[in-house]
Amino acid sequence: MQQTAAPAVFPRAKSFPYLGIALDMRIDPLRYFLKLYREHGSVFEVKLLGRPIVVMAGLEANLFLSKHGEDHFGSENLFGGLARELGSEAFLVAMDGVPHRHQRKIQRRGFSRETMQSNLAAVMAITQEYVDQWSPGTVLPIFPTMQRIVTDQLGVLIGGRKCGDYFDDLWVLLNTSMKVHILKTHPKFYLSLPRFVRAKQRVKAFSREVMDWHRQNPPVDREPRLVDDLIAAVDENGKPYSDDTVMTGIAGAYFAGMDTVASTLSFMLYAILSQPELTARLQAEIDAVFENGGLTPEALRKMEVLHNAALETLRVYTVTPFTPRTVVKAFDFEGYHFPVGTEVYIANAIPHFLPEYFPNPETFDVDRYERPDHAKTPGAFAPFSLGAHTCLGAGAAEVQMMTLIATLLRTVNLTLEPAATPVTIYANPLPNPGRKFAFRVVSKRKPI
Repeated sequence: MQQTAAPAVFPRAKSFPYLGIALDMRIDPLRYFLKLYREHGSVFEVKLLGRPIVVMAGLEANLFLSKHGEDHFGSENLFGGLARELGSEAFLVAMDGVPHRHQRKIQRRGFSRETMQSNLAAVMAITQEYVDQWSPGTVLPIFPTMQRIVTDQLGVLIGGRKCGDYFDDLWVLLNTSMKVHILKTHPKFYLSLPRFVRAKQRVKAFSREVMDWHRQNPPVDREPRLVDDLIAAVDENGKPYSDDTVMTGIAGAYFAGMDTVASTLSFMLYAILSQPELTARLQAEIDAVFENGGLTPEALRKMEVLHNAALETLRVYTVTPFTPRTVVKAFDFEGYHFPVGTEVYIANAIPHFLPEYFPNPETFDVDRYERPDHAKTPGAFAPFSLGAHTCLGAGAAEVQMMTLIATLLRTVNLTLEPAATPVTIYANPLPNPGRKFAFRVVSKRKPI
């Protein structure tokens, strides 16, 4: 983009010395950035543990990310640390340009909506396995429970096996790496702690087990999985990827929904159970589907209330409310100059709470998407970010969410525990309802 003599001095939000906005971001970072957007406009600077970060917010910021992000932003500086931890030279979220586009093509089938749709029976069966272990009166933490179910489902779909006893290792590796390498809220010595070192070793061992099994059992009489695509792939220059790179791709696939999809499902379940009328509407829609041929891709596409509940959860409870990047090519935006090296957060979820795009934005309203006046403004709805790095598994995640919720609401009656508790949004590291927020199993309902 053409550069001008625009200043590189940004409006600065007030914050604590050194800590900056660290404490403010721990609870509901989206609402915090929304407050700063209303105070300072579409561009402002914050401090986070001594680091200056420039926030770009509003619809124009989203459109810039969508149209020009690939030219001006880089991902390696923030996301490359995890790849280096695992010895990989190609990790999807840390790549840009041609190598990134090439890697997306390799992984597209494994993370596609179609792959998830063709495995609805497996998604339902794994959910049912968990439900079968619950008896009336059982109280379970929502977020950890969703994490286990989601990771098992993804594990079977992409790697042919659940992660089992490796779940905690995957979680420690992912969360510690995010805090140290990406958000940079924790010091690097966390990477040398015995818990992290052990987790990294075990994740690599697990990934090798999955890789070796797929090499020994190629997809001759079975459906190819993402792991098979990773093993068969070559880079953009025709060179085979190293074992470490394949294993990192496998680990990344298990990471894929551990925080993002699980957090979104937790908020979706909260939003549904906190509105008895909505719960009843959904159960009626779900029962009609299961009693008229069962849950199929075609039936799923026609479930308006369930689909809109998923959309509204993604809008109100966006678990990736900002996209962290580093400027690799200078540009001007909204009258300000962004030099190379500037650390930027594009607050992609800010438009979700602007009434010009979503009237009464604070209200969880599943019917808004069916109203004739609902305007689908390009760039306003961005729960999966935008541009070249838009979440590759967005379609699959939507199908997984709808299928899991449909299975739960068909098979059990649930209530929040305690019933009237409002949800608190913790950022640890991504927004989630905390590890103690719970639901109670009231009774069993009907078979799937």
